[in-house]
Amino acid sequence: ANMDEFALGFRSLSSRGGQTKNAFDHSRYPGGSSGGSAVSVASGFSVIGVGTDTGGSVRIPSAFAGLVGIRPTFGKVSLDGVVPL
Repeated sequence: ANMDEFALGFRSLSSRGGQTKNAFDHSRYPGGSSGGSAVSVASGFSVIGVGTDTGGSVRIPSAFAGLVGIRPTFGKVSLDGVVPL
């Protein structure tokens, strides 16, 4: 999925993949650094998406796409492999 590099951003804009478009309105962006995952699920390309939620990076794109984004309680899910910002 196309997403902001290093999970830093709010428009799902990548220098490699370009601007990710909202699944329902291509004149809008999907929001959050995990917007590519939300668009993938909303478009039917996948059944589930994964992302990190530092400042709303899962919840905002899911809301923009009419989906449900879950942010687990801190410490309940392993952070192995996640680079702290």
